[in-house]
Amino acid sequence: MYSLVINTFPYIWTYRIDQCLTHLMGRGYRRVEVMLTAPHCWPSSMSPELRRDIAKRVETGDIEISSLNLGGFDNNFASLAPEARENAVRVMSSVIELAGEWGVRGIVMSPGLGRPLLPPPASMLEESFRRTVEQVLPNAERAGVDLLLENIPYSFLPTANGLATLIESIAHPRLGICYDVPNAVFARENPADGLRRSSKHLRLVHFSDTGLEVWKHDRIGAGIVDFRQALTAMREVGYRGPLALEIIDPDGDAAIDVSVAAVSALGAEWRK
Repeated sequence: MYSLVINTFPYIWTYRIDQCLTHLMGRGYRRVEVMLTAPHCWPSSMSPELRRDIAKRVETGDIEISSLNLGGFDNNFASLAPEARENAVRVMSSVIELAGEWGVRGIVMSPGLGRPLLPPPASMLEESFRRTVEQVLPNAERAGVDLLLENIPYSFLPTANGLATLIESIAHPRLGICYDVPNAVFARENPADGLRRSSKHLRLVHFSDTGLEVWKHDRIGAGIVDFRQALTAMREVGYRGPLALEIIDPDGDAAIDVSVAAVSALGAEWRK
């Protein structure tokens, strides 16, 4: 049985985070992954009162924020520029603090990126990532928060093997993997193979749909992703953690409902 998690991505330009939580609760969804995007939700832009209000809603059990999704557009842990890495540390430190206030267990992040044209060697990017993440891991450990590297097509480590190999070389218990199934498909990785390679580090799985020509996070059924195969692999490796629907659709309400129904029809049992 998986914990059903709804990513707030469809609502980042229409609702402030407290409004979004109220909206999703009203539709029967109480477990969420929050996209960290200004003005929807950004730590330095939130008032202390707003942060405390959401913390109280978590404490009373009205809502559960299972993860915060920092992504990689406003931070780059693998940058070769020291100032950019310093900013990434500041941003992540503020996110870890927010996670502690809201009882969040995981922060989804990109391993980082290099230039798309004549990119630097992967070894240089990996070394930059190591130096940067080592600065924030002690804070994550104190807060009891996991940093979850996501397989993102534009990052310098877009596949499960790259992420798992890096995590195994760092060997810190607070580093894990958020495996995004459509990202794997778009990066031409078989999700079943990726889930198996990620299994020892797997803390979160993302579902949405995509094709191969344009990278998307569509409602389930709009693309080519084989979710039945992914669910089979998840059962094989014994994964029973959060399953987040990260749908990007202007009609978020309809897209989420359709996607929940579609995955349920494939045999996924939800803990709502």
